[in-house]
Amino acid sequence: MSRLLDAYRALHQQAFIPIFVRDHIPDSKKLIEGCLEAGMRVIEYTQRRSDAPTMIPWVRKNYPDIYLLVGSTLDDDAIITKQQIKFSQLRTVGELDAMDVDGFISMIGWSEGSIKKYHSSHIVIPAVSTLREAFLNVAAGAHFVKVPGSHPDLIKSYRWEAAFDYCPLFATGGLTSDRIPIAIDAGAVITATGFDLTLKECSAEVSVKEIAAIMKHYMETAQNAQLTKWPELAKAADADNQCWLNALPHYHPF
Repeated sequence: MSRLLDAYRALHQQAFIPIFVRDHIPDSKKLIEGCLEAGMRVIEYTQRRSDAPTMIPWVRKNYPDIYLLVGSTLDDDAIITKQQIKFSQLRTVGELDAMDVDGFISMIGWSEGSIKKYHSSHIVIPAVSTLREAFLNVAAGAHFVKVPGSHPDLIKSYRWEAAFDYCPLFATGGLTSDRIPIAIDAGAVITATGFDLTLKECSAEVSVKEIAAIMKHYMETAQNAQLTKWPELAKAADADNQCWLNALPHYHPF
């Protein structure tokens, strides 16, 4: 199995992705340990976190089996060069690629050219704001499109009958554990939430054990909701790649 397909399958099976954002927990390594203890294999480390340039290579070196997605990516090198004056942690997509990451997520979105350049080697998840934009991004090779998790009616609109279930949705934003099943029932296949929300009630000294318990709760909530919505995924959980791909409730690029 190629690492790209393995990462793609792990994303679906985990169902919930923890997002490393700018939050009140300074110890990034402790957060990673908590995710691993919870049984997670996929994380999103965003460039909003100031330690991203050092932590991304550290994660890859120390945990090569983690599927590492980088969030808050920009695909314009000239913009990044200028914005590095204020945000020194920003790196170009090429620089992140050289760090051997597994995928890219963007809140702003990517150009068609960037999607086509990287989709055959990395998971690519650009944000979209319209159904037409989602169609064009998926057609260009995006593995998922990122949509706001706090608007279930909008999520439903991406999966109307006339769209023939093509759209693979990655939902983020405001997804507490009680809202995750709502987003998945509306049509989101994958959900994600930042530690600024999942650990909001915890102090900066939160333990690895406490982090793991919360992450496991979020992950199992998403997995249960996903399998309730699409029971065919449960039946194909141990199937070979082609049978599993055929069971997906959306278009896939493989």
